[in-house]
Amino acid sequence: MEDVVGWVTLTQAQNLWRDAADLDAAELTTYLLSAYEACVEFAPELEDGAEIPESWRLAQVMQARAQMRALTAGRDDNLAADGLTVTVYPLDWNVRQLLRPKRGRPRVG
Repeated sequence: MEDVVGWVTLTQAQNLWRDAADLDAAELTTYLLSAYEACVEFAPELEDGAEIPESWRLAQVMQARAQMRALTAGRDDNLAADGLTVTVYPLDWNVRQLLRPKRGRPRVG
């Protein structure tokens, strides 16, 4: 069985993140562990025995991708196909929403 890095395996990360296949296992593991640590700090605590939500796994991979892009942003050899780079901030709103979804509030009135 494949080792789990945070909440995902390397294979799961590669399936969710197309460019992860270009990273060697050690580099991908570093990004996934760093993302896991950031996500754990933001995610609410689970009850004992509760399964990890799939959205948390996706959040970890998205955060790993964002961290990799933040480190490579601005390098000429790492520009996107359209020639633009995007600055990514830690735990962007998409990742936060996957970890702690905002619920709709009932309206009175």
